[in-house]
Amino acid sequence: MLYEFAITPEVFDKPTLSVDPSLAVVLVELLIGLRLNGMVANLHKDKWIRHVKDERIALLSPSLKDKLLTCLDILQNRHRLVKHPRSAIGDPGTDDEWLDLALESHTRIPFHGIVLSQGLLTSCGHNCDAFVELNEVLDSSMWENRPHTRTLRKVRSDYRNALMPVLRHARALTLVDPYMSCQESRCFNTVKLCADLLGQRGHDVLRGRIHIHAGNPERDSNNPEMVEDRLSAWERKLRPLIDAWHPHRFRVFLWDQRAGGERLHERYILTDQVGIAVTAGLDYRDHSAPKSTTWALLDEKDRARRLEDYDRATSPFISGRCWDRTSDLCRVKAALSR
Repeated sequence: MLYEFAITPEVFDKPTLSVDPSLAVVLVELLIGLRLNGMVANLHKDKWIRHVKDERIALLSPSLKDKLLTCLDILQNRHRLVKHPRSAIGDPGTDDEWLDLALESHTRIPFHGIVLSQGLLTSCGHNCDAFVELNEVLDSSMWENRPHTRTLRKVRSDYRNALMPVLRHARALTLVDPYMSCQESRCFNTVKLCADLLGQRGHDVLRGRIHIHAGNPERDSNNPEMVEDRLSAWERKLRPLIDAWHPHRFRVFLWDQRAGGERLHERYILTDQVGIAVTAGLDYRDHSAPKSTTWALLDEKDRARRLEDYDRATSPFISGRCWDRTSDLCRVKAALSR
């Protein structure tokens, strides 16, 4: 549901785009499409975007330059330009060296596609199934194969495959499920899996934060519990997760529905990059006849709105009282009004 591409810098060159006037249109449409559910590899730490803006796009016509910069700025604001390791031999000086960097990252974790110019494709001497020439990218199977929804079984293998690309470069994760309880292993399975995958970029672990938003445990039909007892239970469960493999900061929020107010029912996976609506709850468990669920990508405005729903300043739900548990390793917080 979130797809990462590498784009070699010469794609933005005036000589490349001058070969055929339609190539500029293709490039703009490529970036617009990536704004929806794509990421771009910011190769050489974050030097790729600086190089592209300062040395490639700067030489284009003002109108085309403005369109490309607008698209790239939106991707950057949505945290979709994702950093990759710096070259071990210094700044790339040629198009081939930029392509070599892309191939190094592709070896660690494959890109959905590597977009390059016809000239570089012809001269580079490499053969890779992920290569797609700019002129053909919008008609390619890899571009068409970017679904916005995904139906999966509620088992670990399906959840892991769906979450890996979503959490790989994320710095912040918000799990929303009013029925989530740390007392149920099928619910905590998902929390543990997300902690395993968040920031796992193939070369190091990106430290992040995980916020969990659940409902009032006093209304838990399976295992009713006082709020403070549930908080203590969450802390006991979360604390063992915090180590070198899971260097993340956790918070737990408990919410209640206002009388006559909006129903506390929807389930979401929200990161600083993307939002996903989950129809059948965030829990999973492996068994002989697993249930299925459908995940659907949210528009950016809906992702932001759902995050506001669980901000105490803007939430339609009850969040008047709060408890804090703070330590050097873990912070667990709940917001709930009686």
